[in-house]
Amino acid sequence: MAWSRSTRIIFLLVLDTIFFLIELIIGYAVGSLALVADSFHMLNDIISLIIALYAIKLTSGPHTNDPRYSYGWHRAEILAALVNGVFLLALCVSIFLEAISRFFTTPDIDNPKLVAIVGAWGLASNFVGLTLFHEHDHDHDHGSASHSASSPSADPSDVLAATSREYPTEDFSDTTPLLQARKPARSMNMQALILHVIGDALGNVGVIATGLIIWKTNWSFKYYCDPVISLFITLIIFSTAMPLVKRTSFILLQGVPTTVSLDEVRTAILKVNGVDSLHELHVWQLSENKIVASVHVRAGRDKDFMPVAVEIRKALHRQGIHSCTIQPEYDTSSPITDSQIRKAEGPCLILCPADDSCEPGNACCPPPYDT
Repeated sequence: MAWSRSTRIIFLLVLDTIFFLIELIIGYAVGSLALVADSFHMLNDIISLIIALYAIKLTSGPHTNDPRYSYGWHRAEILAALVNGVFLLALCVSIFLEAISRFFTTPDIDNPKLVAIVGAWGLASNFVGLTLFHEHDHDHDHGSASHSASSPSADPSDVLAATSREYPTEDFSDTTPLLQARKPARSMNMQALILHVIGDALGNVGVIATGLIIWKTNWSFKYYCDPVISLFITLIIFSTAMPLVKRTSFILLQGVPTTVSLDEVRTAILKVNGVDSLHELHVWQLSENKIVASVHVRAGRDKDFMPVAVEIRKALHRQGIHSCTIQPEYDTSSPITDSQIRKAEGPCLILCPADDSCEPGNACCPPPYDT
């Protein structure tokens, strides 16, 4: 029976804790910065695993319906991945400063053989971790089809849930190239853990190299290998942490997903029969697998808006957006002229009430204070 994500993380947490204590104690005992640096990298892994385990608990526990969080805990794992990345970047600064100081004062390493042995043990534990997460990815890929087929967010008919009338919608999954090309996304939280394990493995290779060089050679500069390898470990950590921080920050900053073109979404909506103009179009990523959109649509009063909404939903579906909010607007004061039809950006017709509690910078449609 395949282990669950939580079981894999707990197993790796116990393994990392054991090797953290071994590397830290022996690293300080023999004076190896590379071993100490790798132990602190392991400590960061331990913290990351705890955060990841808590994030999984939040996203799958009974408290997912907490009324304080209207979107649930979709971003718990994104936040956990960001914390992991920030911890790693902070670790890079610490190791870098210590390694630079070692170039000016190079203390002897008392037992390089023990350093190499501990590095080999650590490398073996990393292979165990990589095996665990590789099996998880394999299981995830095989199970992704069933997950996507049962996902409520992928149902294009849920826009009709609030009405008693039903309008037909068809399944686009076999005819939409964008949806066919989209592969199951690996959890950023799990990806962060895999990066940790890979970084640990490369770091342990460096530790082994340091121990062997100091142990087996008589090179006069052999003790400089320790800070050099430490900088190498720092570079590995930085190269994995910075992209992770950038990706998670982009999601938390409500950036438009790279798989979606805002101009193409706007054009697709404007092509829908019955849409005169639109404004306040926003597309963002709630989590790594869920894209959300909201738009204000100015529609003709001579048309029932529900069929128009269904066509808009289809257009968004083709763009890979399966969760959206559509606000219809009708101009009751004057008829729509030909020059106003099909404009990408039309005026907002439902304004925020004009009082002191409405700040123009915080409203999608601020009140006309100049009137």
